[in-house]
Amino acid sequence: MSQIERAEAGPTVDVLVRISDAPNTRCTDPLRQPLLRPEIIRVWSLDEPDDETSVNLLFADHEQGGIAIYRTRLHPHAQSQISSHGADSVEYVLVVSGQVTLVVDDVPHGLETGDTARFSRLSSHYCATEESPAATHTIVGYPPD
Repeated sequence: MSQIERAEAGPTVDVLVRISDAPNTRCTDPLRQPLLRPEIIRVWSLDEPDDETSVNLLFADHEQGGIAIYRTRLHPHAQSQISSHGADSVEYVLVVSGQVTLVVDDVPHGLETGDTARFSRLSSHYCATEESPAATHTIVGYPPD
């Protein structure tokens, strides 16, 4: 194990499987880099063109069931893409600013700043704005493999 840690040896899949058989260990654990300090994404650093809707992936972790976090900015009278994603996953929408209409399976739900919604990713859904812009954060939860 110490040779792997010092990058003096490349473990085979067989070795990784044996390591993962240890209690509370996954075969990817020896390959993961620890997060030694906070990872911060500044809103001003995102690619958000002035004249169009933007969607930015903020963070993603798909190992053993994980999450993806997105920021969406909608201009007045805008609509996000209609989407439905996959079985057993859950999506959360948090309104960071403004007001949106969340449409899930053709049923509209009005949401304001601070509101949060949760629904199955199997559902067809999108967000739309009216007179004012809005920003949302979306968290997609993936089931374990």
